Amino acid sequence: MEEVSIIDTQVLLRDVDRMPITELERFLKDINTLLRQKKTQDKDMRERQLLHKINRAVLDDTKVERYHELTEKLELGTMTEAEHSEFELLATQEEKLRNQRVKNMIELAHLRGITLPQVMKSLGLIPMSHA
Repeated sequence: MEEVSIIDTQVLLRDVDRMPITELERFLKDINTLLRQKKTQDKDMRERQLLHKINRAVLDDTKVERYHELTEKLELGTMTEAEHSEFELLATQEEKLRNQRVKNMIELAHLRGITLPQVMKSLGLIPMSHA
């Protein structure tokens, strides 16, 4: 594994100040290339993290199934007090996950330089109003 040493920026600047202009220009070009590579790597990593979070920000299948059962009971007017409390808890959990998912998609859109609907389309997601 490569050993990383701490660089004293003041010493580095002093040494850079001694460089001839052509060498300094080449050095700056190399630094800019390195900076672009690091930004790209950071951007790619953040994009992967966001995609992972977006895919995980949903209720698990068991909770979704229970939520639908309780929704049906609510519509039929056959929900007990305990079921109503459970329904509210599931609805709150789902809402928090949905809000976090949208925040992550907005950040992803910003990162990619596109709109939220474009991100949703690229992920194969359909807005609720079109479902």
